[in-house]
Amino acid sequence: MSESTAPKIQKWPFIVGDVALLLTAFYLVSRIEGEFGLLEAFWCFACVAGGAWIMVLPFLKEFQAKTDLTEARELADSVEKITSLEALAKRVESATEQWLHVEDRANEINTTSKQIADKINAEAREFTEFLQKANDTEKNHLKLEVEKLGRSQNDWLQVVVTTLDHVFALTQAGRQSGQENLIKQLTAFQGACREVARRVGVVVVEPQPNETFDPEKYQLRDQDAEPEAGANIIGLAAQGLSHQGRLLRKAVVVIEGEEVPQSAEAKPKSKAKTEAAKKKE
Repeated sequence: MSESTAPKIQKWPFIVGDVALLLTAFYLVSRIEGEFGLLEAFWCFACVAGGAWIMVLPFLKEFQAKTDLTEARELADSVEKITSLEALAKRVESATEQWLHVEDRANEINTTSKQIADKINAEAREFTEFLQKANDTEKNHLKLEVEKLGRSQNDWLQVVVTTLDHVFALTQAGRQSGQENLIKQLTAFQGACREVARRVGVVVVEPQPNETFDPEKYQLRDQDAEPEAGANIIGLAAQGLSHQGRLLRKAVVVIEGEEVPQSAEAKPKSKAKTEAAKKKE
């Protein structure tokens, strides 16, 4: 619906009248000869005041029309709001009746939902107990499997360690024989066995050339002996072993000042020392 607006007044007739009165006042002032008396002043003031009034009159009329239109709109809005309040009161009354019905229905639903919740809680407790029993059974089964795997791992680890020890002893015996071909074959066989063991995580711990004694990695034949700090290793009596980074057994080494037994492997010399010894020979 289009919004009604206040009618606008044509202002040009009022402007013409205002100009006419001002020209009349100017004419009267220009025609006066002699003193400017009260009568002349009255007519000049009347012309100017009339012109001002004529100029302001259309704006006053428009303002009055807008005021009346605003009051009419506010009155119409008030009537519309009163009508809306009556309709709202009827709706509230209808909603109150429906709410009473809904409240009765809600009480019935609440009772039913409590019964359903009790059944769900009972079934949940039963299901939780069942899961707990199944979990305990599965844990026991897994525990047994882990224990079996642990025993199996210990068994094959013991087999690998024993095999490496026998191969080490066999290689040491071959070196004592002094036969170069036999020493090469046994050394190659020992390297192959160590490579196979390394694939399953078993690594041989041996001192490197020019390495000093480290009590965290090596031990002496005499466990009560206290070696000097920085003592050089000159031989290997028994190889050390580690499994997946965990030290199983420290290597038994021979340091300077100790007698190297025939069964001990001499410490590998560096390449420079070996070449110098060959030149001397």
